[in-house]
Amino acid sequence: MNDDVLVTVPLSEVIERPLPCVCDEHGEIREQQLKRLVAKIDEELNELKQALIRYQSFDLPCVVLCRNSTIGKEIAEEAADTITAITTMLEALGIDAEMRDEAQRRVNAKNRERGRL
Repeated sequence: MNDDVLVTVPLSEVIERPLPCVCDEHGEIREQQLKRLVAKIDEELNELKQALIRYQSFDLPCVVLCRNSTIGKEIAEEAADTITAITTMLEALGIDAEMRDEAQRRVNAKNRERGRL
């Protein structure tokens, strides 16, 4: 007799989902202004671009980007910062995690149909 138990864990509990930043540096809930949110996205995207430019200066193919390299970790963190800034803006616009998940499923389905996945 096998005593192993199969436990099913929802994917959302396995993958760390980006969380919107809703508090200021003092922990107070802040009122979001679209202009400021868009500026934050622009700032984070520029930081990501700068990291990519630094990587490009090594003149290496993308597959050489080692997951343990300093530049690889920097690019991953800047991309995560950008995703978080976008998530914060979407949340401020009333687009919650469920709506974002549904949109991502539609985008993934379109990309699958186009043979990109």
